[in-house]
Amino acid sequence: MNRFSLEQMERAISRKPEPAPDFEAMWSTIEEEVGRRRSGQSSTVKRSSVTRKWVPAAASAVVFLAVAVPVFAAINPGWDLWGRPGVNNAIQHGFGEPLDLSARQSGTTMKLHGVVTDGEQMDVLFTMQVPGLPDYDAVDFESVSLSDSKGKDAKPNVLLKRDEEKDTLKGMFELQDELKKSKRSMHLDASNLVFYQYDDLPLEGDIAEGSMLAPSSSSGGFAAVEIQSIVRKNDQLTIRYALTSPLEDPGDLDPHLVITSGSHTYQSVSRAVLPPDGNDLLCQSTFTIPEREWKGAKLHLTYLQEVKRVAGTWAFDFNADGSKASEAIYSKPLPANEEQAANVNLNLKQLVITPLQIRIPYRQDSNDWTEGVRRFTNVSLQLGDQRIEGSDYHTGMYEKVRHREYLDEGYLRFESPTWFKDWSGEPMKLIFSGLEITKRDLSKHWYDLAAPTATEQQVQMDLDGRKVTFTYYLKGSQLIVKSSSEDPTFKGVSQSVIRAGGKEILPDYVPAPPSSGPFTKVETYSNLPEGTALQLNPGVYMLLEPDETVEAAIN
Repeated sequence: MNRFSLEQMERAISRKPEPAPDFEAMWSTIEEEVGRRRSGQSSTVKRSSVTRKWVPAAASAVVFLAVAVPVFAAINPGWDLWGRPGVNNAIQHGFGEPLDLSARQSGTTMKLHGVVTDGEQMDVLFTMQVPGLPDYDAVDFESVSLSDSKGKDAKPNVLLKRDEEKDTLKGMFELQDELKKSKRSMHLDASNLVFYQYDDLPLEGDIAEGSMLAPSSSSGGFAAVEIQSIVRKNDQLTIRYALTSPLEDPGDLDPHLVITSGSHTYQSVSRAVLPPDGNDLLCQSTFTIPEREWKGAKLHLTYLQEVKRVAGTWAFDFNADGSKASEAIYSKPLPANEEQAANVNLNLKQLVITPLQIRIPYRQDSNDWTEGVRRFTNVSLQLGDQRIEGSDYHTGMYEKVRHREYLDEGYLRFESPTWFKDWSGEPMKLIFSGLEITKRDLSKHWYDLAAPTATEQQVQMDLDGRKVTFTYYLKGSQLIVKSSSEDPTFKGVSQSVIRAGGKEILPDYVPAPPSSGPFTKVETYSNLPEGTALQLNPGVYMLLEPDETVEAAIN
């Protein structure tokens, strides 16, 4: 389910974005973890998990077909939702199917206004008139399905937003475009519209590793919060905890911790749901809180609670035509550029402009872990005098070489702020920034460890000019290794390696959420041989080059 409205997302973005999990696995399980990430990521806001395969919009030659089609007369021209001007552009230029359908259940009327496709994506636009529309933090249907005349059934992603008009929601169902150039009859069912607001439960008990905190009330359906670890670095406090609940899927209610200290309330600056630990929900939250405020602080469990339900199923039958979008697609091949491919680690294949988006399909160039795998976290498109922020959409892996290469394919995508009948003369270039470099080189960086004891000892390493401290000690029979750096361009260690008696040993697998900057990594080695000399290697580690940018002209 997708219980999070775009209003909630916008509020979250204004506070500080909370990244979606991207698990950093042990080296021996990288294949499994990469496959998991490519097939779908766990996120507070659930997106469609359908794996999309890019289908060329045209052959290798430049293709553009201009057709005279009427604009949507039934749609308000202001239908520019959630920074998605492409939808509005497509509607206004007639690259879609107008609809004027309505259904009424429990006093609430749902209207379908149109369908827009572009060979890759389908958007169904709708509004809902809800008498007594409540204040809410999240809203969703309990179930939505869209099927076609060939029997294919899909679960669309739902986007909902309060309209300027009283008691009205404006929305869009988003899913993979199966029409391509065909025409099909479609059936839509949307059942039970539910509104939610955040509530919180104070947690009773001592805040310490291993402690079990009990919610002050069982009304939220959460039985206990077990604190697994608390790590502080300067003003950054990271709490990992297991959440026990009898609910079938407690993650749907977005449970997370909030800290109160005196009159101050501290929201997490980063949080994630990790792979489950048995039947518990395993979570991690990071807060920025001064150490003096942590003394006497209280933990609260915040979660979504239902505040209004509109029961019923809104059902529609309509026809959709994918040929209109195919007539409006412009594409051209992008010539091979070895220097560019090496700089951005991507082979850019084609420029594709559809009624909804601008896309550049790519294949990853190489993954040389010894030299360093380059990945830019930000990409934007300079279109004339306008700069458009974009995103990187992975469609899968096209090559795997165990312990060496995992080569991705996908496309860069951008929302077009305007629509031209002829795109060939519009200057465009890509701007890549926020470089991350991931390395692993077992031919060097081995450091001898003194015999570990319960007392902390340290090893200083120089990794590509970054000073990194490894602190190690025994906790019972386990060896604990902590790595950290004060250098803001050292993102952190993903997974270290220990050599004992000539054998390389990996730490216990513990899932971890992403981090945007330097962090302290805590790793545990179990069952190390006793009385054997140990050597430590940083293993997989990540460097940041925040000032490096690369430009690539594409039109």
